[in-house]
Amino acid sequence: MKKSALLLSLACLAGSANSALVLNKVNTINTTLGEGSAEITSYDPSNQQLFVINSGFNSFTIFDFADPGQVPAGLTVNLSGYGAGPNSIASFNGLVAVAVEANTKTDPGAVVFFDAFGQHLNTVTVGALPDMLTFTNDGQKIIVANEGEPDAGINPMGGISVIDVSGGVGSATVTQLDFTSFNQADLGDTIIAQGETVADDMEPEYIAVSADDSKAFVTLQENNAVAVVNLTNNSISAIHDLGFKDHSLAGNELDASDRDGAQGEGAINIQNWPIKGIYMPDAIASMRVNGVDYYLTANEGDARDEDMRIKDLNLDATAFPDMTLQDDEQLGRLNVQSNLGQGQDGHTELYSYGARSFTIWNGDTGAQVFDSGSQFAHIIAAQEPDIFNANDATSEKFDERSDDKGMEPEGITVGTINGITYAFIGLERTGGVMTYDVSNPAAPQFQSFTPATDGDVAPEGLVFINAADNGLSQDLLLVSHEDTGTIAVYTLSDDVIFETGFE
Repeated sequence: MKKSALLLSLACLAGSANSALVLNKVNTINTTLGEGSAEITSYDPSNQQLFVINSGFNSFTIFDFADPGQVPAGLTVNLSGYGAGPNSIASFNGLVAVAVEANTKTDPGAVVFFDAFGQHLNTVTVGALPDMLTFTNDGQKIIVANEGEPDAGINPMGGISVIDVSGGVGSATVTQLDFTSFNQADLGDTIIAQGETVADDMEPEYIAVSADDSKAFVTLQENNAVAVVNLTNNSISAIHDLGFKDHSLAGNELDASDRDGAQGEGAINIQNWPIKGIYMPDAIASMRVNGVDYYLTANEGDARDEDMRIKDLNLDATAFPDMTLQDDEQLGRLNVQSNLGQGQDGHTELYSYGARSFTIWNGDTGAQVFDSGSQFAHIIAAQEPDIFNANDATSEKFDERSDDKGMEPEGITVGTINGITYAFIGLERTGGVMTYDVSNPAAPQFQSFTPATDGDVAPEGLVFINAADNGLSQDLLLVSHEDTGTIAVYTLSDDVIFETGFE
């Protein structure tokens, strides 16, 4: 069933042996809490400690990371007195900040400050559902993405909080930013729910700060856009709509069905289809190359109760004369956004969730500089076909995600080694990490795919640690797995591997 597809993928990837950056697992840190723990990790080089949130247990854990190869059991700090549970954590020079959603998630949330030993220092109020937070590079500010997700008929305003801790955490001040000034703006392809204003509908998700601390880039996942925050005057200066990905074009192929094999089973079937992908990125990272800021996105996709399978839609017969497209083995089972692409006589265009890729964008203009297209699919089909579009990183669930968002790129971070900047992209469903050399933003080079091992499931947060900042004196990548409560510790090194030819 899979052999012919694998041979086809290998033909597409013809190349030769070459030196590339690979990940070598040296340790697994276990929170011992299981599913719902180890979602997001922060590392503080000033004290060589890890701070890890356990969303399902309303706590965070502190680990001594002086020896990354031998990490002792951690100290868990209970957060039940501060809200419903943590969504993110960040640390800087002994100060720890935790984003905690309110017990009623549509109410304002909090950022709770602790010292490196888990002692409470201060609490400040931010917007509803603080989903992610990060320090600026100089540690003077903390930026918070308040998602403002609707619940129980209440839709709180999403926004961004800027917390100034330059005068000490005890006198921290909060500036709340919203999107009211964009209510009448032309936002291109930015997705706004019908009947909602821009300010009411924006849902900030994840943040990256520019190298000089002048800007923050914030994903608006459900809106398919990125907000730019001016950190000099604490204002939202722009919204970059991300547009759509044309899966009918060469290089943008995908497998759109989990029933396209023999007897209605799954198979590897990567091809072009007359659909468009909505990038809808989750995590975001930033880098500066030759004086230009770029942001990099992991294009996961996210539905808001408007998804339907294509077989359940009424398609315009002129736009889609071949109605067999709605068969299960073709596009019938693919989930798409039902309120986009509608015409008088049915849907004239189809929009699927996510782009199954990572993308590099110009930080000033928002223009797309590079997208990895269908590379992830071809790489996994060639190197690890048994887990192609699998759920839970297991061959027993082969191809289960083809009808949804594929391998589901979710986490992304960057790191520089010997003057070369690399991007690391975590794949939530298939598991594992894609590594690319992104030193030339217009022409990244694939380095390696590292599948998950030892039962790690659902990578969420990725952290790069420079060799100079850890006890192993080697460059490290930490990958947090929220379904298994484990944190994989990888060393990074050059090795000889099969080269795909992707550039």
